[in-house]
Amino acid sequence: MGRKKLKIQRLEDLKAREAKYSKRKTRILKKAKELNILCEVDVVLLFSLPSGRPTLFVGKNSNGLSSILKRLPNLSFEERQESYTKMSCKS
Repeated sequence: MGRKKLKIQRLEDLKAREAKYSKRKTRILKKAKELNILCEVDVVLLFSLPSGRPTLFVGKNSNGLSSILKRLPNLSFEERQESYTKMSCKS
């Protein structure tokens, strides 16, 4: 038996939205940690809530956020687009 397809839309109830955010944030952080460990890739996630409360995750194998951000400008626009396209096609 398959799962029911959820309609993606903004939750109007504030408590429901905060609960959903908390659960999904936990799941995506777990997946990021697994990806970092299993594939030895640098992972950085930044969440910014409308309330201004940020959450930052940097993988254990990463040299830190600054090293990842320093590499980004060295990529050409085409290289950035290529890596993004490869990621979107796999999902």
